Amino acid sequence: MKQGKTMGLKLLLAAIASVLMIGGAQAQDGARAFFPLPAGTNDIDLTATFSQLESNGSVFNSAVFTPSYRHTFDLAGDSATFLIGWPVGALNAAVDFGPGGIVDMNTDPAQGDLFVGGTIGLLNAPALTPMAYAQNPVGLSVSLSSKFFMPTGDYDSDRLLNLGQNRWSLQASLPITYTLGTSLIDPNLTTFEIVPSVQIFGDNTDTPIFHYVSSQAPLFGLEGHVSHTFNPAIWAALDAFAQLGGQTSTNGVAHPDDQQSLALGATVGVVLSPAVSLRLSYQEQVYSKTAGNDSRRFMATSAFLF
Repeated sequence: MKQGKTMGLKLLLAAIASVLMIGGAQAQDGARAFFPLPAGTNDIDLTATFSQLESNGSVFNSAVFTPSYRHTFDLAGDSATFLIGWPVGALNAAVDFGPGGIVDMNTDPAQGDLFVGGTIGLLNAPALTPMAYAQNPVGLSVSLSSKFFMPTGDYDSDRLLNLGQNRWSLQASLPITYTLGTSLIDPNLTTFEIVPSVQIFGDNTDTPIFHYVSSQAPLFGLEGHVSHTFNPAIWAALDAFAQLGGQTSTNGVAHPDDQQSLALGATVGVVLSPAVSLRLSYQEQVYSKTAGNDSRRFMATSAFLF
């Protein structure tokens, strides 16, 4: 009986761990993600994200490809954007069932949860024409950003691993940027970014395997980036990501999984042409409150402006 309960708990924790890994990958934005663009600009991003999470003796891997579209426009004189994206990908895991041994699992490629969002300038973030953009003085700017994730992805409660999360979530953030240079197109531009955020979650009313109701407390995050442009074609950044909270519960019973973690990383940006750029990022967890937890993530983004 005790062995059955132990295996059941490991199944439950494995399902939760896979959800947290996928949700974390989609919530982060990265260095210069909120860099202003002239009003009327369209931006198509193609992002490949490879994540690995080690938790409770199990190892989870995800490979997710996310096409997204962002449009920058003038909203009462302030710069604003509209964003939509829809990830697709696959998961695999080696789940430790204790006495039951290690069991390998995987999913077929499938759709994740559709998300929509946007930003609005709050301080020193005016909507700019291309000519004014090149001459705009740099300094402190503040915006408000949000993303809403819809439960549209592939989900089967009889399957442990799912790319869809079967719940909604809303993330709000406050990107704060300070830039040093003569203009936004300064070939030696330096930027300092701080992005505090909070994410709230709806309930999953049909959890994998056990068909329970799962809840999650608000998750607070803080991103920090220091970046420098070395020449018109190359820039790089040092990155930090911290998370706090997000404790999960099942049928009202809380799990000891509230997050206190810090990850560090770096980003390299390559401008291939005025309309095409590439961004490569890597991060690795350096601290976690939960013993035995470790994670790492690599992201590659191609951006096409028109």
